[in-house]
Amino acid sequence: MSLLSLIFNEGLTSFSSTILSKPLDKRFTALTCHQWVLFGCCNVSHGAVSMALRRRIPIMYLSQKGRYFGRLQVEGDAKVEYLMLQVERCQNPEFTRTQAEVIVTAKIHNSRILLMRLNRRKSPDFDDNLVKEAIKTLDILMDKLPFAESMDALRGYEGKAATVYFQALGTLFSGAFKFEKRTKRPPTDPVNSLLSLGYTLLSQNVFSFIQAVGLHSHFGNLHVPRDNHPALVSDLMEEFRAQLVDSLVAYLINSNIFTADDFTLPDERSGVYLQPHALKKFLKHWEEKLQSELTHPNTGYKVSFRRCLELQVREYVACLTGEVKIYRPMIWKP
Repeated sequence: MSLLSLIFNEGLTSFSSTILSKPLDKRFTALTCHQWVLFGCCNVSHGAVSMALRRRIPIMYLSQKGRYFGRLQVEGDAKVEYLMLQVERCQNPEFTRTQAEVIVTAKIHNSRILLMRLNRRKSPDFDDNLVKEAIKTLDILMDKLPFAESMDALRGYEGKAATVYFQALGTLFSGAFKFEKRTKRPPTDPVNSLLSLGYTLLSQNVFSFIQAVGLHSHFGNLHVPRDNHPALVSDLMEEFRAQLVDSLVAYLINSNIFTADDFTLPDERSGVYLQPHALKKFLKHWEEKLQSELTHPNTGYKVSFRRCLELQVREYVACLTGEVKIYRPMIWKP
């Protein structure tokens, strides 16, 4: 299964079970596409939309800059049993604290592993004192998590870990692009632009799997349930940020896949974004990353990253129903 993406001024039409992408006249079989992502002003025919709805293929709409607008899909297979359990667990402080703690632990652990891996690839004359100090600090913060006095304190440790991590990560990027800190809404440099786009695509993949199994996306643990915020999506994507998005961005930057011409000049809000031709390049590498394989720690099988996302959503269902006591996140090996 692959991702079908359209960039500004492209369109889709359909006949039988085949999709025709214009103006490139590329043909796709509907069964091979798990998701359609539209960037900017794209035209999708009534027949193509009907096909997507019949085959339960979600259509994501993003701005040309990668800002998420919404999605078109059939009504989800929401299960009342799961919804009742989610509401009940959400009101159970012990349950939410336990799951939130393992989620934060996995996020910090995987961030630490990425720093270690990238640091090993640097030349011997690289000054890695800041990176080593960050790795040590992240280890200390993980040890403090069980002793956090409240959920706010737990989130405070997560926030501090993120600051330390991104400061060290910036020193491990080579080439023309500099990265000093994480900036969002808007991303103010090329690296932040790639990170933001990657996180958006990651969240929508997790969202699709959450809906597919019948869960409600708004009842999370680490992230507080509130209107118009899919807290469970935010929870379940945390363990994949470093493994999937950050590692991909590090590869793209350190391999000089992109140049300065691939990004727009800062707009009126200082936002920097990928040019349309470069967006296609990023999506190609993103899809390759999703299809790359690794050993899933809980099953022992070698599966794709995309399959791992689905398995982790199903792992949360098992936790919710009591099949497993504590959610088991994806832990990256050193």
